[in-house]
Amino acid sequence: MTTDYAVIMVLGFVTGLIMEKASGILISNRVNTFAIPEFLGRIRKSLMWATLNAFSWLFVIGIIGLNPQSMETILIISVCIVLSMVDMSIRKIPNELILLTIIIGTSFVITGHELGNIGMNLMGFAVGFILFLLPAYIGRGAGWGDVKYAAAVGFCLGVYGFLTAIIIMSFILLICTAYIILTGKGNLKSKIALGPFMAFGFVSVLIINIINGQYLLFDLGRLINGSI
Repeated sequence: MTTDYAVIMVLGFVTGLIMEKASGILISNRVNTFAIPEFLGRIRKSLMWATLNAFSWLFVIGIIGLNPQSMETILIISVCIVLSMVDMSIRKIPNELILLTIIIGTSFVITGHELGNIGMNLMGFAVGFILFLLPAYIGRGAGWGDVKYAAAVGFCLGVYGFLTAIIIMSFILLICTAYIILTGKGNLKSKIALGPFMAFGFVSVLIINIINGQYLLFDLGRLINGSI
C-alpha cells in the first residue's frame, strides 16, 4: 500500500508539472502579447503545481482507494486546477477544458459513478446553461465561457449536485468580494473570474460525496444524484 501511495505521489507530481506547461500553452494561444502569468515560470511555482496536484490525488485515493471513481475524481480536480489558473490569468475558460470536463462527466455514467444518472446529468446541463445565460447575455458578471463551464459542471454533477456547488461557490465568492471591498482592492463592480469559484464548488461536491459514501455521515450523496 505504501508503494502504491508513493507511485500516486510521483505520478501526481509529474502530472502537475505537465499541467503547468499546458496552462502556459492555453494562455499563450489566447492572448496577443504573452507575458509570463503570475502562476507560471519559476521553479518555486512549478513545485507548487506539482505538490498541489500530487497531494490532491493522494487525498482522494487515500479515502476510497484506486478505482474508477477515484480516477475520475482526480482527473476532474486536475482539470479544475488548470482551468482556475488560466481563468485567473486571462479571464477566459478554454473550450478544451470544458470539453474534457464533459468527457469525464460522461465516464461517470459509463462506470456507474454515484453521480452518473443520465436524466439528472442532462437536467443539470440545462440548468447550468440557463442559470448563467442571462447574466452573460446582459454582460453582468458571467462570460460565455462561464455559461459553457456551468453547463459542463451541471452535466457532471446532475441538477441537485450542481445547485449544491453553486451554493458553495456563492458563499466563497461572497467572502472574496467582502475581502476585496474591505481592503480597498475593488468594489462591487470589480471583475472577478468566476471559473475558480465554480471549480471550487464542483470539487467540493465531489469530495463531500466521496466522504459521505465512505463514512455514511448523512444523506447528501443520495440527494445529489436525485435518488430520493
